[in-house]
Amino acid sequence: MVDIEAVVARLLCEAVGVTAYIEVPAKPADEYVSVEQTGGGDSIFDPVSLSVDCVAGLPRDGGRKRAKAISRAVQAAVADLDEVECIYNPSVDAVYRQNDPDTGRSRYVVDCSMFVCE
Repeated sequence: MVDIEAVVARLLCEAVGVTAYIEVPAKPADEYVSVEQTGGGDSIFDPVSLSVDCVAGLPRDGGRKRAKAISRAVQAAVADLDEVECIYNPSVDAVYRQNDPDTGRSRYVVDCSMFVCE
């Protein structure tokens, strides 16, 4: 079975140029993306839903604009995920701003979906 979170995290790390996590550590990088499967994937006919958090510094330090820039790079990279043999029809479903409630850091969330076939 394909670990779609790990595959997408690796590809986004390469494409966007920031650290990518599946599980965010206690002391994460200053800028990062985290990838979490939020649904789907029970069969090849059930699209996988992923949530990609794009995190940067505090809003007062310009973090909001940087988080937005990271989210735009993620959105562009999602379109190229179909270059991976097992990923089909990747799309961005929603993008919204929601600061991290624990740290106050700027965060944009990119919700995307794709079909995964092994």
